[in-house]
Order: sequence, then structure tokens, then C-alpha cells
Amino acid sequence: MHACSILSLCAIVAVVTSCSAETKKIETQAPSAPVASAASTMPARPPTAAPMLKTIAPTSVVAVVEGVELHQSEVNTRMERVLAMSGGHIPPERIAEFRAQFGKRVLDEMVMQTLLLKTAEQAKIAITTNDIAEALKGMPLPPGQTLESALAAQGMNRADFDKEMRDGLKIQKLLEKEIGNKAVVSDQQIKEFYESNKTHMATPETVTARHLLVKFPDNADDKAKATAKAKAEGLRKQLVAGADFAKLVKENSDDPGSKETGGEYTFPRGQMVPAFESAAFNQNLKEIGPLVETQFGYHIIQTLAKKPGKTMALDEVKDDIRKHLENKIKGEAVQKYIEALRAKATIKYPSQT
Repeated sequence: MHACSILSLCAIVAVVTSCSAETKKIETQAPSAPVASAASTMPARPPTAAPMLKTIAPTSVVAVVEGVELHQSEVNTRMERVLAMSGGHIPPERIAEFRAQFGKRVLDEMVMQTLLLKTAEQAKIAITTNDIAEALKGMPLPPGQTLESALAAQGMNRADFDKEMRDGLKIQKLLEKEIGNKAVVSDQQIKEFYESNKTHMATPETVTARHLLVKFPDNADDKAKATAKAKAEGLRKQLVAGADFAKLVKENSDDPGSKETGGEYTFPRGQMVPAFESAAFNQNLKEIGPLVETQFGYHIIQTLAKKPGKTMALDEVKDDIRKHLENKIKGEAVQKYIEALRAKATIKYPSQT
């Protein structure tokens, strides 16, 4: 699952995969913009935020949006889904704190969802069977899971999922109708963005190298280090003589993270510890270099490929920049529309009065 919250409109449309419909970010690492679709239309914080929730009964009405009541039980249900999606990454001792802090955001987003759905109904927005089929078609599932099993992992049944998908698609259609095609980006705007962000358009120099690690214990004495070094030297001799690198890695390397890839890594400058990086970037291709000592142990390194860094040309990133700017314009328009709706709406929080 991606990190994006199930409470966002992205998750209403695609509960199983959260932000699967998120527009691809510019490869150059230029700042991303909100996507103007049902995938990401919620403002980070509404103009008039809901009061902080206190511990209240599940049956209590926590908000009334244009006459539609929202109950604490609904907030609780969504909070449980968020916790289910966290995959146990929230420490048990912090769950109560998380509920207290995140409950406010849950209610804020429920209020906005309700207001948008109310507006969609007034606009007579309808969802067809084909709309749902198309949305499901573009929804990737976690590896090895069916839709039902993925939903069960989030504490959701198929009926709830179908309703939330239909609601999400209604909101998406509403926003497309109200915002329209306002994101017109000229070639000049693209060029100006490119020139202003040229430092972000560079791809770093990278190297592909494989290594075999022989560890020595933390605070190892000279004897322990000598034993590890002797083992590493013996393995290096086998490699120089033509032994299969991947086989020796699988049988002898103390780096579990790379055993299945034959000890191989591809990385840019600045990512690895200095001694390892220096050897990988400076060795001749295919050469079995001398032992390299780091705080992890003794490394036997073979450099397989080097790729120089470069600044990408405008033509290489033009389409990504256009999409980025279009999304920025759409996102701003959607946020203004939502803020205007909220400003005119009657929203009450009876449980806090």
C-alpha cells in the first residue's frame, strides 16, 4: 500500500491501492503538485477546520453538513481502516495518541466528502456500470491478493467498497464538470519551468557493482579482523582465478540484502560509505579489486558498469513538465472550488457545543 490516506478522495475511488491513480512525478525531482482529479482534491487543511474531537459515544452526531448527519461511529470506522493500512507500523503505545490527533483530520475529510457528494447529487451526476468497470480495470492489486482479500485486510467488505467507489466517481465527475479544461500550458511556460529548475534536471553519475562482504564484529580486536581478512583474501583469490561471483556471494557473503542479486547494487555518488564508493567508481570494469575495509567488514568489489551523469534536455522532460504544470493548475482550481463550497455551506459540530 502507498502511504496516502484511505480517507483521501484517491482512496474513495481506489480503496485497495490508495494512490494508484496518482500522476507520475517529474523524473527530475522537481516539486510535485496536487493532481486535479478525484485522486487528490482535498486541501491539506480546510479553511475552517473542525474542532478537535473529544472522546464521545459512537452514536453521537459529530457534524451536520447541509442537513446530513455524520456520526462518531463513522469516524471510528475510518480510523480503524487507517490503522489497518498502517500494517502495524504505529507502536501500540502510540495508537491512542494517533487516534486523538488524526481524528480531527478524519472528520474534516468526511465533511468535505459529504459536501461534495451533496453537490454532485444536486448536479444530477450519475455513475454508470461502465464507469465502475473502467475504474476497477485500472486498479492494481497487491501481489498475490484478490480484491476481496485486499479489502478484508483493510476491514472493508465489498458492499462498502462499491458504495465508496461510486461516491468517489461521482465526486470526480463533479470536479471534471466544474473545473473543466483550465489547465492550458504553453511551450513558453514549459521552457521557463525547465530553465528555472535546471539543477533538478540532472541525472547523477551511477555505477553498477557487485560485492562480497566478510564481516568482523563491532569493536573487533586485531585477531578477529585478521581472521576475517584472511577469509576475504582467500575468496578474492578464487574470484581472480575465475570462480562464479554470484555463487560465492550466495555461499559466503555477510550482506543478506544482496545475496539473491549476486551482491549487485546500482547507486549514484554519495549513497555508499566513502571507501566502498571510491573503489566502485574508480576501478576498471570487470576487475576484481583489492580488499576494501569499511566499518561493515572487508569488501571484494567488481565494477560492472558506469553511467555518466548528465543534464536532461528539454525534449526529454517536456511531457513530464507539461503534466506537472497542468496538475498544478488543476489542483489550485479544485482547491478554490472546494473552499468556495465550504464557505457557502451550513456545517455544524453539535457534539462540540
